[in-house]
Amino acid sequence: MTRVLSYQIIDKLQAGSLRTVLQEFEPAAMPVNLVYAGGGLLPQKLRAFLDFSASRLRAALAQW
Repeated sequence: MTRVLSYQIIDKLQAGSLRTVLQEFEPAAMPVNLVYAGGGLLPQKLRAFLDFSASRLRAALAQW
């Protein structure tokens, strides 16, 4: 038995190789935020990472 974040095991849950136990004790869902310390121009690599991550997070969270 372990406690993990849903995105770490979503494929295993959907495949049926893992199952949730003690579901009534699960904590409430928490929002996901991408935070960076602004202060001038946003580096292109950071902008690319934020765009890349945000679209995938939206898609993953839409499955729930």
